[in-house]
Amino acid sequence: MKPESTLKVLVFDLHPISRKGIRLLLDTMDLRMKVTEAGRERQFYKLATTQRFDLVVLSVNDVDTLDNEVISAILPKTAVLYTEEGAENAMDLMALGGGACMSKKCTDTALREGISAVLQQRRYVCATTQAHVNTEYWRFRAIRNGAGAYRPRVRQLTSRESEVASLLKTGLKTGEIADRLQIQHSTVSTLKARAFRKLSVTNLVQAIQTLD
Repeated sequence: MKPESTLKVLVFDLHPISRKGIRLLLDTMDLRMKVTEAGRERQFYKLATTQRFDLVVLSVNDVDTLDNEVISAILPKTAVLYTEEGAENAMDLMALGGGACMSKKCTDTALREGISAVLQQRRYVCATTQAHVNTEYWRFRAIRNGAGAYRPRVRQLTSRESEVASLLKTGLKTGEIADRLQIQHSTVSTLKARAFRKLSVTNLVQAIQTLD
């Protein structure tokens, strides 16, 4: 990309105020940009799959709002911004190839560093994200090593994770739960995995025991 080139940027957030904040942040960077906004998921998917962008700034505010398969091709050019509710989904996107993963609580300096990293084809995670990843690493290392005295903190499940966990407890399969909740099979699998992580269990039997 030549320095004088105009970067094509796609910004997706469901909330107009958040999109405005992202644009203001982009305006502080010494770059020429043509910014396109998407405020609805369908609009975002269409733009992301039919047009070429140099940078995608993607807000993740919930657990089950994105189709990872649809956006997989643009992930290396994507800077993911997330709220606490969307943290697990954001980290999944990073694991699938996202360029940067940053909490919306990060400083503007960190957010600019992440965006710059994506434009330079480097990967970046903010300090908040790295701390979360480190916590999870030691949590599961202790579990896998069979630490009998280890008592991991059980994090509160989201309403959707609780719903899936409750249906699993009744014996329903992933496909049946997807049909019941009218969501994708892959979303059920993701919610199940996150519930297991938060409960610090590795299978359904352990999850049921923990929930009882």
